[in-house]
Amino acid sequence: MTLTTRGKLVAALAVLAGLALVAAAAGYLYLRSIGTFGTSEPGRPIEIVIPEGASAIEIGQMLESKGVIESTLAWRVALFLEGGGENIEAGRYDLFTGLTAPDALGLLAEGATVDFVTVTFPEGSWLEDFARIVGRDTHISRSDFTAVLESGEVTSELQPNGVDTLEGLLFPSTYQVIAEDTAATLLQRLVTELERQAESVDLTQMEGYTPYEVVIVASMVEAEAKVNSERPKIASVIYNRLEVGEKLGIDATVLYALGEHRESLTTSDLAVDSPYNTRLYAGLPPTPIGAPGIESLRAAVDPAPGDLFFFVVADCEGHHAFSETAAQFARDKAAYEALEC
Repeated sequence: MTLTTRGKLVAALAVLAGLALVAAAAGYLYLRSIGTFGTSEPGRPIEIVIPEGASAIEIGQMLESKGVIESTLAWRVALFLEGGGENIEAGRYDLFTGLTAPDALGLLAEGATVDFVTVTFPEGSWLEDFARIVGRDTHISRSDFTAVLESGEVTSELQPNGVDTLEGLLFPSTYQVIAEDTAATLLQRLVTELERQAESVDLTQMEGYTPYEVVIVASMVEAEAKVNSERPKIASVIYNRLEVGEKLGIDATVLYALGEHRESLTTSDLAVDSPYNTRLYAGLPPTPIGAPGIESLRAAVDPAPGDLFFFVVADCEGHHAFSETAAQFARDKAAYEALEC
């Protein structure tokens, strides 16, 4: 039997309809497989911390990385179909792995399990800076935090015998502080994070220096560097001068000796009699002079090669000129003194 033109059209449409149904079914099965539809199969409990300012898509990516949901695509579909992503609050949430995207969205919409405040400690912070920021930005008082700092209740595995200060042994970063936190629990977190970061760069690889001494070097790099790419060079200058017994001449150590944050030093400042004054005394200062960040820790274990012995500010943006000889340094210093910033 020969089909008419109309019959052929009907048959074609039927085939297309069948293909569309097959495609729709396949699409549904795929979306179900990635957790867009269906039933959650809760696994292990997991705590999720959503930071301030996180977008709905960033939250979905976080949930996928932690195993809460199967796919960010499923999360996007759930947001499209159900909405509400813009209303998810920052905070800590008790969730489970193995949730469908709609179920995860519903739980987050109920609000945070635990509220927190976000606190940032800048790189190079001194202990007194940590205490001031804690007192200003959290429910923990400055005096309570300082008391725990000085009590010896919290120690670091990097702290040598005879050193009773945690200066340089708190990691500068952004943290979430909850109402249940105390001065001791927060301090322990700061110390533990520095230990973790130090382990990631392996402070033991600097032959001839203890891990604590490497942290001291990193703290000076942190205080002097304004440009990331220069950190290994500053570390190189420090190690090269240490090797020959030359005074380090790091102005940031003088500021630490004075106990003041400021941009310039006077002639009388440079003469302050302190073991931290590396213009007067050779060798490393007794302790770190601030909290080094990860880039300074990396520079301290991987200094630039070569015989760099000097550096001085080269421009108004904070770049430095590095040199191997005193003659070149004198020329660089003269150029610095002629700057008008």
